[in-house]
Amino acid sequence: MTRYFRIATAASLLYGITVASSQAQAAEPKIATEGQGISTVFGADASAVTYWVKQPDGWHVVTTVGTNGADNTYTESRAVARFSAVLLPGQSQSISVPAELGKPQSTLLIRRVADRIEVETNSDLVN
Repeated sequence: MTRYFRIATAASLLYGITVASSQAQAAEPKIATEGQGISTVFGADASAVTYWVKQPDGWHVVTTVGTNGADNTYTESRAVARFSAVLLPGQSQSISVPAELGKPQSTLLIRRVADRIEVETNSDLVN
């Protein structure tokens, strides 16, 4: 019986480590390299593309956010907005995408961390 409990305990610990590891990996931000776009999907309602280029006054980060039609196709009522910022090390930019009443809004957080740009989505990043 004791051997059974040891095996069950080892299995549950291994499961817990695996789940914690996969959750940590899912929460990691995407790293954008210069000139390469990072696509972000906000459910079926909107999507964004973020890229950056190095300029003498800082790193210019450009994000284009577009809404999708009800069937995820282009419609005349589609809205598109472009956001641009010059980020120095330690600075960030957040872009919120509105949601239906009662649902949490999606937030895109773009950070310059040392020599890289990180792009992360989360409805809890910005109040």
